[in-house]
Amino acid sequence: MKFRYKFFIFLILVIVAIFCYKRYKPQIVEFLNDKGISVPGVTDDSQLFPTSETVVDENGQVRILVNVPSTYASSVTDEQIDEMVNSSDGRLTATRQSDGSLSLSIADEYRDEILGQMSVYYDDSVLSQLIAGNVLSISHNSDYSAFSVIYTSEMSETEILTLAGKLFAIGKFYGSFAGNENESIRVDMVNNETGFITNTYQSDDMGQGIASDALNWATDTFDNMVDNVVDAMENAA
Repeated sequence: MKFRYKFFIFLILVIVAIFCYKRYKPQIVEFLNDKGISVPGVTDDSQLFPTSETVVDENGQVRILVNVPSTYASSVTDEQIDEMVNSSDGRLTATRQSDGSLSLSIADEYRDEILGQMSVYYDDSVLSQLIAGNVLSISHNSDYSAFSVIYTSEMSETEILTLAGKLFAIGKFYGSFAGNENESIRVDMVNNETGFITNTYQSDDMGQGIASDALNWATDTFDNMVDNVVDAMENAA
């Protein structure tokens, strides 16, 4: 009898612990990371998405500073960096930091050309490849902060989460270059049979739980985006 009582107490504590972890996962992970304890399967947000800020340099020129985490920047060669800088005619500088991240400084007046080239790349080369199998269509707003995905019922939860992670990466990269990195990315999943939204995912809620497949995918595509930034610089000349 005592064993059964202790067992139920233990079970209740486990349920409470699971609930608290799911509810406060980002805070718990941050606390553990501060204590030097890593959590398997969880990636720090600083490794997931670029960060940016708008500054005024010593010449009074407005520039966008974008820091690309080493997770992505490691796929970019020094030759690509040199080509990107040389083609910009001073409109962009790039520095690889000691931690492997890549710091970009972009003249604000040429940001629209870069964003336009990124849009072409995303729409024609990236999103078009994601529309396959159980994914019937993907639409988005002008700044890639909101996506609507029409999918079939055969799509598994793992596939849905992986796709959401990929769309988060697209939105966060675009937002960083646009200067609105803090905007949360929303993904609405619409069932093709009912026409109803079955799930809505927010990058603020899922950032630290991003699927590893999505992270690897974003890493593989970043060096291609660098080539498109180079094209944007040449087109803006």
